[in-house]
Amino acid sequence: MSNAAEKLDTPQPYAAELVELNDAEKQLAELKKRYGPVPDYTTKHGYESGKKAIQALTRMRTGTDKARLAITKPHRDFIDMVNQRAKGLIGEVEQLEAPHREAKREVDEAEQRAKEARIAQLRERLEKEVTSYLDTAEGLDSTGLAGLIDEAEAIDTEGYFDITKEAEDEKARVLATLRERHAAALERERLAAEREEIEWERAELERLRAAQPPTEPAQPTEPSNPAEPSEPADLDDWAGLGSALQDVPAADPFGEALEDLQAVTGLDASQAVDVLSAIQRGDIRHISLQQ
Repeated sequence: MSNAAEKLDTPQPYAAELVELNDAEKQLAELKKRYGPVPDYTTKHGYESGKKAIQALTRMRTGTDKARLAITKPHRDFIDMVNQRAKGLIGEVEQLEAPHREAKREVDEAEQRAKEARIAQLRERLEKEVTSYLDTAEGLDSTGLAGLIDEAEAIDTEGYFDITKEAEDEKARVLATLRERHAAALERERLAAEREEIEWERAELERLRAAQPPTEPAQPTEPSNPAEPSEPADLDDWAGLGSALQDVPAADPFGEALEDLQAVTGLDASQAVDVLSAIQRGDIRHISLQQ
């Protein structure tokens, strides 16, 4: 109970200034009851009643506004005084603050210029130490590119400080490009080796053909009586031919071909000669060898 009593006895802030507004609030309650309903202004009585309502409400409104101005005037004057005094103090503080800010701004701008110059130097260094690998890679074969990739992988990006992340990204880009070029070089070299092998085989075939004596055209024979069956060649003649073939120099392509054909097929010397001659004339274009 004592706390409740103390609460009731505690004066409200600005209670004296609000007395007039409290009275106006009570009068407003009465005006609501009296003038809440709007009369019929089309009738004489309603019109006169309405005029009285407007006059009473106007007095209430203007009186309340005057009371507001009268109550707040000391406070508004106080606020104006506070604003003016604070404005003067703030101005003086700004005069003291300005040279400090100017000195700090000069230092900050100098540091920013130094940082930008440092970053520019680091980027120039990055161009020389990392990006230049792509220029070095121009014209290199797969072996040279592989060595360049090893060197690029060993690049240390820790010393790039302000642009470490940028250096790491550039290193990754350069390595990816070098690896692509290395793969392309390997493919070019593979195709070049295949073409070279094909050209060598073609040239070797032409050399073998050129090394063989031209075949003599068959001499026309005069008509004659039906020939008697020819006697089989003397075995001593074939043996002599075989002995002669044995004496063909090893460097002679035709002799080498004879030896190879005999070794693979098991043909004797005369049969091997017939087969190779037919191949040279183009009578035989495909041979299937089975051991």
